[in-house]
Amino acid sequence: MIPAIGATSAAGSAGLPYQWVSAGSAGEIYTSTSTTAATGTWTLRTSSFGTTSIQRVASNGTSLYVAVGQSGKLGTSPDGITWTQRTSSFSAGDTIQDIAYGNGYWVAVGDNAKIAYSTDGTTWTQKTTGITGTVQSVAWGNGLWVIGSTNGAMYTATDPTGTWTSRTSTVAVVYDILYFKAQNIWVAGADTGTTGALASSTDGLTWTARTSAFSLLATIMFAANTSVVALAGYKTNVSTNDIESSTDGITWTDRTPATTSGGVYGKGASDDAGLMVFCYVSAALQTSTNGSTWTSQTCGAGSTTLCHSSGTPSLR
Repeated sequence: MIPAIGATSAAGSAGLPYQWVSAGSAGEIYTSTSTTAATGTWTLRTSSFGTTSIQRVASNGTSLYVAVGQSGKLGTSPDGITWTQRTSSFSAGDTIQDIAYGNGYWVAVGDNAKIAYSTDGTTWTQKTTGITGTVQSVAWGNGLWVIGSTNGAMYTATDPTGTWTSRTSTVAVVYDILYFKAQNIWVAGADTGTTGALASSTDGLTWTARTSAFSLLATIMFAANTSVVALAGYKTNVSTNDIESSTDGITWTDRTPATTSGGVYGKGASDDAGLMVFCYVSAALQTSTNGSTWTSQTCGAGSTTLCHSSGTPSLR
């Protein structure tokens, strides 16, 4: 097992400076150093993706950002500002759906049951796992990797280069996975329906179905601060945004979003101070420090995903 690259705690104390990175469906990349993710603070950067959609962007909290997208494209940046395309090991016909970092490894997942790993974000190796379908999500936490697919399959590994083990997910379509280090909670969600839409776990191995407050989940994304896990998605199938929150991943409470317009697509993120942010395809952001009260902000046009320089909650 390769040790973690540098410290994985607060960005700015031993790593990347405080920064949000937002990416879009037309290959846009924006950055902001605002501690409120407020309107007018975003700067458009030169993207190495051209006009190719960026699906996810992530940080290791210390030295590197990695973005992935359609056409097998993968780019890296040491600062979120200057980006370089890398050879991803995915084909041009594959969409790379998700990217995560943990314990010295980057893991990317995508179409045609493909996953790949890297220790530096530059050189990538494909790994056969036994999973089928589109691998939609990947997360790392508490010494464990978890991946999930659109056919509801979940696999786990302690080392992404080694053996991946099939798990019973209870989630119909594993669209998003989050490990919340502060509370030792795993959460997973589907992108459609109410049956089998949410699940939680304390070890990433055994999952229990949970009841969502939503009437319908059309898409799903998570963010977390030190005390709350928040979930954003469609409340109906007519692109109406909604948000709910939980302190334990088990009981979820419906919250009033700052706006109900615009489609939900992307991934939530949070900083070390507890600010949670959800991005929307309509270029709108919603922010909160408690998971209950949400405020509208504005991001770059077409924003579909974002991250913070301190990395995911699993790294803090």
